Amino acid sequence: MSLKASAAPTPLAGIQRIVFLGDSITQAGDYVTDMECWLLSQGQQIEFINVGLASETAADLLPEENADHLKKFGFVRPGIRARLDRALAATKPDLVVACYGMNDGSSLPNNDTGLKRFSEAITRLRDTAFKAGAKQVVLCTPPIHDSAHNPDPHEQNLVAFSQWLISKRAEGWNVVDIHSPMRREIDEIRKTNPSFEFQTDGVHPNRKGHWVMAREILTQFLGANLGATTSAESFFKNNGPAIRALVDQRRRALFSAYMGSIGHARPGVPGGPGQIPAPSLSEATAQASQIAEQISPLLK
Repeated sequence: MSLKASAAPTPLAGIQRIVFLGDSITQAGDYVTDMECWLLSQGQQIEFINVGLASETAADLLPEENADHLKKFGFVRPGIRARLDRALAATKPDLVVACYGMNDGSSLPNNDTGLKRFSEAITRLRDTAFKAGAKQVVLCTPPIHDSAHNPDPHEQNLVAFSQWLISKRAEGWNVVDIHSPMRREIDEIRKTNPSFEFQTDGVHPNRKGHWVMAREILTQFLGANLGATTSAESFFKNNGPAIRALVDQRRRALFSAYMGSIGHARPGVPGGPGQIPAPSLSEATAQASQIAEQISPLLK
C-alpha cells in the first residue's frame, strides 16, 4: 500500500522535530520507526528523536517501592523527573510524545494514592514540556499487561491510568488510547487463537504490538487512513523493508548520541553509569544525514 500526500497532517503544522519519552517500550522504539515511515510515505521530512529509557517511571518511587527491583537488578528504577529538564534542553522538541505507565503500574500501590501520584507526575511532565517550548504534547495510555491472572493488580493500575488520561481529553489534552484497542484486539484474536500474544513476557510488545501502538497514534492523533495496512513496510510501493531498516538504523544512531548527551542513572544504556562514551551529537547527525541519503533514492 502506498500513501501519498503533499501537505503535513494538520496536527503537525509547524512541527519540525518530534521527541519521544517513555520506558523500555519506547526505548525499543519499533512504534517510533513505524510512525516515521508513515510520514516519509507522505513526503514529510520531520525529525524524530527517541529518548525513551528502560525501567523508567513517570512517578518518583519510594525506597520500599524500589526495593525488589534493586534486589533483582542491582539498581533502582529511574524516574523521568531526574532527567526531564536535560532531555528537553538537549532535544528542543516541537512535539513531545510520551508513553508511561507500565513500570508505574507494577510499582505504585493499586489504589487512589497510586493513581494520584501517577496523574501528578504526568501532569508535571506535560507542564514542563510546554514550559520548555514544546508546541504540542501527546500523551499515550500504556499498553496492556498480559497476565495469566486477568485482571491482575498491574493491569488494574494500567486501566485506571488509562481511564484518567482519557478523561483529560475534556480539558483539551491530546491523548491517544493504546490500552483499550490493544485489549480489544487481543481478546478478539484469542477467540480463535488462544495462544496469541503481543508480549511474550506480558510487558514488552513484539513487532505486532508495536504496530498497534503506531497505528493508534497515527489514526487517533494524525487522522491517518491506514485501511488494511498491518506493517510499516507496506506503506511504500517499493523498497519497504529496506526503507524501514534504514529509518530504524538512523533512530538508533541518534538515540545513543542524545542519551549520552542527556545522561541518566540507568546502567546498560548509553549515557548511563559505566557505559563507554556515546557518539557525539555532531557525529550522530552526520551519520543520520548519510542514512538519509541512502533512503532518498529508495522513496522514488
